[in-house]
Amino acid sequence: MPSARSATAAVLLGAAAGCGAGAEPAPVLMEIVPIAAYNEATVPVTIYGRSFRPSYAFDTSSGTAAVTTGGYSASLTSSDGGAPADLTAVRWESGQLLGGQIPAGLAAGSYDLVVHDPSGHVSQLAGAFQSLGADLTAPFVTIASPGSAGVVAASASVPVVVSANDGAGYGQLQSLAVAVTSEGLTVASPTCQVTGSATVSCAFTFEAPAPGPSQTLVIAATAVGAGGQVGSTQLSLVLVPAPTLTAVSPAAGSTLGGQTVALQGTGFLSSATEVTFAGASAEIVQQTSTSLTVVVPPQTLPGPAVVMVAVGGVGATLPTPFKYVAPPGVRELDPSFGPAAGLFPVTVVGVNFALQTTHVFFGGSPLLCPQFVNANRIAGLAPPGAGTEAVTASDDVGGAMPGAPVPFDYQGGSLVAADGGIRPTVVIPDGGCPAGDGGL
Repeated sequence: MPSARSATAAVLLGAAAGCGAGAEPAPVLMEIVPIAAYNEATVPVTIYGRSFRPSYAFDTSSGTAAVTTGGYSASLTSSDGGAPADLTAVRWESGQLLGGQIPAGLAAGSYDLVVHDPSGHVSQLAGAFQSLGADLTAPFVTIASPGSAGVVAASASVPVVVSANDGAGYGQLQSLAVAVTSEGLTVASPTCQVTGSATVSCAFTFEAPAPGPSQTLVIAATAVGAGGQVGSTQLSLVLVPAPTLTAVSPAAGSTLGGQTVALQGTGFLSSATEVTFAGASAEIVQQTSTSLTVVVPPQTLPGPAVVMVAVGGVGATLPTPFKYVAPPGVRELDPSFGPAAGLFPVTVVGVNFALQTTHVFFGGSPLLCPQFVNANRIAGLAPPGAGTEAVTASDDVGGAMPGAPVPFDYQGGSLVAADGGIRPTVVIPDGGCPAGDGGL
């Protein structure tokens, strides 16, 4: 009576045999990638399809079986009847993938792909591959970064991206070399990994040196294809000193922006200088190598803002931040009407009032004897007037808040108090202010 182990081995062997080549369907070939290539070097390929079944290695002593990647073979057959070219290193990878290599020297022309599986099936895909013969086209080399602005400041961190493409994607690159030089000295010479594919990209970063007499930095790249063809390109950059930023005048402005300020420093380069206030770009309206006149950009919130000047990838920061001041605005008046003669107490309620900088006007007349109470209140005496006047507030630095002004109505007669009595007007002796009232 056979043992259990022998019975298991028999089952596995029977499965492997498959009762003949007709027991399983033949693989279906769909595509070989790449579909074309030059012939100077071995070409790694992937064969796509379905029903790729693996072969098995059996251990009859243990009754086990393991998948093997061998058992398949493939060849390319010329449509003109020439001798077939066998692929090397053919291997099973999955039910949809086979790997292999096309040997170098395959004559130019169109080829059918023929695959033999472990079960004896033969599958064919007509016109699957095109040998392009010798590669006579030089690799195409590009420097994608840095851009064409052409200015780099000393100590800038410069990212470089170089790409090469051999034979419109069908060749094989053998090498890609990049060198960065200045004044005849090598600044950077990275190692670019090339794996034999048609395209390669090399990325690295270097620190820009101080400029020399020629103020020139050169990035040169050279690629060599499998056929020995050479492609190259280079990019020249202008080296400049790193900028400095020392002062700004005035040192404060409105959150509304729009005012002009002067910046002092060194290394300001025409057409290559950028200015920011808290990250917002400022328009440059006048420039020399040591001074800039810029329009301050608006900001949402008041407070300090970092000012930076950037030239050629290097930024310089102002030692003391610029101060943004919010403009004042009037919200309401108490009272909101009064006699045309004026000279009665009034409280102006609003926002962003500041001591010594906020001015309140009733039409064209200033609030008399103004006294700062807090950021939301200013007390004083209403000036004489007539009709309806717009009450506005402005700040020497922050400007005035946009929007509709608050109206004040001038009326004839006396001002009636809440208790029904008459509010007396206040007499200002000799043009001064009553005791207890300050002035802004």
